[in-house]
Amino acid sequence: MCVFFATMRIDFHSHYLPPRFFDTMDSLDARARVDSFAHYGAHLTAAARRQFAAGDAAFIERWIGDMDSAGIDLTVMSVGAVQPYFPDAGSGITATRYANEMMREAVTAGAGRLGAFGSLPLPHIAATLAEIDFCFDECGFRGVNLGPSVAGRPLDAPEFDDIWAALNERSATVFLHPGATPQMAPGSAEFMLTPAFCGPTEMAVALCRLVAAKVPLRFPNVRVIGGITGGTIPYLFGRWDRGLRATDPELHAELGGVLGQLRRFWYDTSLIEDPYLFGTMRDSLGLDRLVLGSDTPREPATVAVDLVRNAEQLTAAEKTAILDINGAAAYGLTEGR
Repeated sequence: MCVFFATMRIDFHSHYLPPRFFDTMDSLDARARVDSFAHYGAHLTAAARRQFAAGDAAFIERWIGDMDSAGIDLTVMSVGAVQPYFPDAGSGITATRYANEMMREAVTAGAGRLGAFGSLPLPHIAATLAEIDFCFDECGFRGVNLGPSVAGRPLDAPEFDDIWAALNERSATVFLHPGATPQMAPGSAEFMLTPAFCGPTEMAVALCRLVAAKVPLRFPNVRVIGGITGGTIPYLFGRWDRGLRATDPELHAELGGVLGQLRRFWYDTSLIEDPYLFGTMRDSLGLDRLVLGSDTPREPATVAVDLVRNAEQLTAAEKTAILDINGAAAYGLTEGR
């Protein structure tokens, strides 16, 4: 049964990463064994030590104060780029359980203002199925956070069908965050090129592969939210549609073109550097598929909210939908796909 809210402002793109998380990952030698930790570990650890200098409780109190300033009712946290995708199941289980228990503690401390997307010990299928049960049954999470790929395998790989089926049974929300494959071109590790260009490409490739593999059709109860506004999808989906139609007309016809399938997903507003974001989304995927994402604590949540509030391209009704209506459907709190 759905619980209906007139309006609810939900921030889907926020990260809870205290220093003790990185200490635990370092004890498992994550920087030598997991690509995302190798690329982002040092930077995010330094940021965490600054942000949590006064302790976890003070961080959460300050965070909720920022939410109040932005009019946010609920923030859904995740680990984001640093997925615990270890090559051996033992390390993956240890890392994932630590992350999920850490999130559960923060949700409790948030007293109704914080939610969390659980982490999974992929690519280890049996362990992941068990952790899905833990996330939903023991932690009360409504969804999980995935990287766009896992240990060199795309999310649509056949060996992950059992994972999608389990999430489908739970009517889960899946939040995709880039970072699983940080370096995607020679030289991209330097000059902050990875988050600027590789991440958006990684996100778009993952979502388009899910469409091509018919994951949204086969597992229709899963609600997928693509971080950073789906990366390059709003700008380049037409190029992909034309290419797929030319090279695989049978699949293209079966899908009914790619736009309708891409509109099965949701997309967050965390691409805050793009002043043309809303016009591009209106003309491509549609503003009804856009939900709030701030990428806190990288930026205060007020930055993402003000981006919507002050957007000259948006009508008052569109601003209300993006900030206060679309998110409840994406999180499974109201009817609507």
